[in-house]
Amino acid sequence: MNNFTDLDMLYDYEKDVTAAAAGYMTFATRAADSDLRTRYMQLATEAGKVHEKVSSLIEKTGGIA
Repeated sequence: MNNFTDLDMLYDYEKDVTAAAAGYMTFATRAADSDLRTRYMQLATEAGKVHEKVSSLIEKTGGIA
């Protein structure tokens, strides 16, 4: 059985939030409806904020963000 460290979990979460931000941004560029485009942009922005926090935690834990 694998033993994952906190740093491993943070790296995994960083990967997921990066993919989410990229996906939301892609959806925003493809949306024809301006309200929907705005919502996707908001989601991408929030995912970017989460990425900043996770990157900070990775650096505090001794990893490279």
